[in-house]
Amino acid sequence: MGLGTLIIAWIKMIRPPILFLCSFGALVSALNCAIYNNETLSYVQILLLIIGPAFLSTGTMFHNDITDLESDKINRPKKPVPAGILKKKTVYYTGLALMISSIFLATLVNYVDKRSLNWECGLFTFVLVVIGLYYNYYGKHHGIFGHMAVAFGVGAIPYWGGLAAFPNQPLLMLPLAVAIFFQETGREIMVCAGDLVGDIKAGFKTTPVRHGRKRSMQFALLFYLLFIPIFPLSAWDWAGIQMPQIFGSFYLIGGGILAISLLITWALTYNVVIRTDDEKRIWKSFERNERTGTRIVIIIFQIFIFLEVFY
Repeated sequence: MGLGTLIIAWIKMIRPPILFLCSFGALVSALNCAIYNNETLSYVQILLLIIGPAFLSTGTMFHNDITDLESDKINRPKKPVPAGILKKKTVYYTGLALMISSIFLATLVNYVDKRSLNWECGLFTFVLVVIGLYYNYYGKHHGIFGHMAVAFGVGAIPYWGGLAAFPNQPLLMLPLAVAIFFQETGREIMVCAGDLVGDIKAGFKTTPVRHGRKRSMQFALLFYLLFIPIFPLSAWDWAGIQMPQIFGSFYLIGGGILAISLLITWALTYNVVIRTDDEKRIWKSFERNERTGTRIVIIIFQIFIFLEVFY
């Protein structure tokens, strides 16, 4: 096995789009919080705001591939671990080292600039590691709580960025974090609906396995709809609950695009499910619309949030 093959395998394991979503999302949130507080982040803070989430997400994804091995042998046999390119034990210990390192990095985000340890963010990162391990080794086998564990981790990305830079202001990114939690719960159910055949053979007890594909997709739609009234609260306090108004019009436009796209991709996928029993066609629809399509639109939403830094 050549060096090039190993390098490509590790790059695939890292999942560059997910790494980008985590690091960029945390950094952009911190930058917007800094503008809201009329402060400037140092280069050291920015570096740790990028590396910390990268280590955390990569470590948890490595362990996800370990526990997904039996399902991936059916659904994605060309991935590095089921294909035998990378050893299971190597991936396991590398992931563990990355997750532990992320806790220390979170604690040190502000140390160089303020000579203070960020115990709040360090503890929050520890909680995220525990939730990630819970999902990988237990949650994915036990329905809705497993999906929510994933969603909590994704919703924590902007919250982590705000808490890392400003540990004494825990409400800064709360509305966005809650909105993403609901959106990602729905998306995770949809992704698992696409993996239904492989998950059944692997013995996973996801919501689609427990309740069927169509009913689970209808349940996922409810979570998508919950995203819509909650995400504006960080820019438009329509409910009068006095959340910090961190964002402006770019954020609202980006969130609106995401909300519409979630509904469109759901409808496109559901239409395929109710019209055919061809599992190959159904799986391709889920991969195209739910796994890839929604991820692209989430990145677009992050770009709109990034524009808030400049306008």
